[in-house]
Amino acid sequence: MKGPILKHPLTILVGVVLGTLIGLMNKRISAGLGIRNFAEFIEFPGQLYLFYLQMTVIPIILTAISSSLGKLIRNKSSAGLIKRIVIVFIICMFGCAVVGIGVGFFGKPGAGLDENTRSLLAKLISTTDENGVSGALEINLGSITETASGVQRPSMASFFRDMIPANVFRALNLGSTMAIVFFSIIFGIAIGSLPEDAANMLINLFSSIFQAFQKLIGWSLYLLPFGLVCLLAGQIASVGIQIFIAMSKFITMFCIGTLIIFLISTVIMWVRSGIANPFKVFSILFEPILLAFATRNSMATLPSAITCLDTKLGFNSNAVNLTLPLGMTLGRFGNIFYFGLAVFFIVQIYNTPLELIHYLIILIGVIFGGTATAGASGIVTLSMMSIVLDPLSLPLEAVLIIFMAIDPIIDPFRTFLIVYVNMVATTLIAKQDGEVSEETQTKTPSEPAQSEYFPSPQKSREEELQLTGRYERISEAKQRFIVYVQEVRDIPPILSRRNGLLQGMEIEFVKEIARRLNREIALKDAASLSEADQAKAKQSADLIAGVIKRTEDHPKGLCFSRSWAAVKENNEKRLICFLLPIGSPDLMRIDSIIRNLRSENFLKEPKI
Repeated sequence: MKGPILKHPLTILVGVVLGTLIGLMNKRISAGLGIRNFAEFIEFPGQLYLFYLQMTVIPIILTAISSSLGKLIRNKSSAGLIKRIVIVFIICMFGCAVVGIGVGFFGKPGAGLDENTRSLLAKLISTTDENGVSGALEINLGSITETASGVQRPSMASFFRDMIPANVFRALNLGSTMAIVFFSIIFGIAIGSLPEDAANMLINLFSSIFQAFQKLIGWSLYLLPFGLVCLLAGQIASVGIQIFIAMSKFITMFCIGTLIIFLISTVIMWVRSGIANPFKVFSILFEPILLAFATRNSMATLPSAITCLDTKLGFNSNAVNLTLPLGMTLGRFGNIFYFGLAVFFIVQIYNTPLELIHYLIILIGVIFGGTATAGASGIVTLSMMSIVLDPLSLPLEAVLIIFMAIDPIIDPFRTFLIVYVNMVATTLIAKQDGEVSEETQTKTPSEPAQSEYFPSPQKSREEELQLTGRYERISEAKQRFIVYVQEVRDIPPILSRRNGLLQGMEIEFVKEIARRLNREIALKDAASLSEADQAKAKQSADLIAGVIKRTEDHPKGLCFSRSWAAVKENNEKRLICFLLPIGSPDLMRIDSIIRNLRSENFLKEPKI
């Protein structure tokens, strides 16, 4: 009972509220306890929790991207997915840039400020201590550094140069996100280009490592409410009321733009999920949203976001595992929106006139500048605005301190947008398990895609063989899902025969898996094949069925799927599953479908 209670959204919300109250009443609590700064004292355990989350990020990026790309390269349909990733990312980047520019243009956050506000801003510029402003905890970009004299000005040349690691192990040691992502991409392509045995071995290895780190993240979620209390208390206590007064209009415009993007994104995810109730969709996404606000670290939300889209909303595992890590690194949508708004604030502060070419420079500049913040944090993130301001001949240094001062307020919302829009982009790119493909959309909705290849019990064995032969001819130009059902003793209601035809729960389960894979099923029955044909069918099968009970060791060259039922045999519980070839590109997706079917109670659990 302890686990589910600690993971319950209400418990997490209590942690958020408690952390907020401690941060707001930090001075009173500190005085009552005789401690100099209570919020700072409890922030340390929160930082340890965040370090634990961060520990899993680099292995997840490396293994998820490499294994997913390796599978995609070996899959003939991968070109379509890669094309969708490029198109959707570009559209989302331009969309966030347009919202930021639009809110800045019409909201005028830097125009019409009274003399008191201007004086207060001038005072902040002259008195704010850079070291007193804490930025978000992110993975370091590596080559971009802060110095005592100021910030090393970024350039697009250095951005692209730092993308290719001279030493990949040094990049892993430094946590250079861009370099790691670049290496993961080309390494994944190389894996997919290897001979089948070598490729399958590496893909399985990386997939197993990825799943192990997801397990580590699953354990950490039991401590999430306590981590939120510690992290939020320290962050809120560090924000002064003076900042709200001076930058209230800018913060208001930022919140309005965030709300616009949030509403558009929620509608898209609701439609793509296929769930009737939009509030249910939002409740599923609640955990990564809270992590984004609490940790101010988009990478720390990655495992939770993957789980939400893959396990809970049922989007294709391979597409999710590839798109989300790429998006969290390259799709810095929150920073793109923020830069668009911030540039107009600076333009309006200095009353700089803009021509049409300047708007084009701002649009392109905020996209490049926001993308260039991959892996950067705090003052380094803000310094990327010079990519936009330099062509406009506007000084960044004069206003950098102001943006640094409000960064603890803005950064959680900026991180939230990075996470949320990346999840939207992933739902637009990835298909749901069971989504109807273009090839099968012309079929009658009420008719199962595989019904003509599964004769009813009234059909004779001759009719079944005729239909099977017909299937073989028709499916030459189609992607088949070949299932070999090995001969076993009858175990009703799991698997049995009637009039020579296979029936039972296992057959229904296999049919549903094929339907959700959007592939026409070819059922190879051991009883109707010669021994030579049986060996050939078993070798070429995408899935082997026939009351397979999970054991400690699996047959050579094969691996077990997720169990789909549990039975009792000699007073001992045994798990029933399927067999798939090692390195099968369908393994993760079939496991996801089985998990969803079990959660949907597709079949009642059989008992022997």
